[in-house]
Amino acid sequence: MLEAVRNLFIEIFESHRTRKFGFVAGLITGAAILTIGFFNTLFIFLCGVIGLFVGSRFDSKDDLVEKLIRKLDEMLPEKIQRW
Repeated sequence: MLEAVRNLFIEIFESHRTRKFGFVAGLITGAAILTIGFFNTLFIFLCGVIGLFVGSRFDSKDDLVEKLIRKLDEMLPEKIQRW
């Protein structure tokens, strides 16, 4: 009996990976909202999304730092620019 239940759980978790991820993400989000509040949870989520965006830029071999320096050079006055 215990072996059958174990095999059932293994089958469910192997065949429904996205559902499992959604369930765990929902549990974590709900627990965070209950413990630290909605706006704090929203802030943490937005920081995670920004980190995901920046990390994906670095993974795509896009020279993000060089583009940022060029953009700052265009925006800043000549007195503040490094070169």
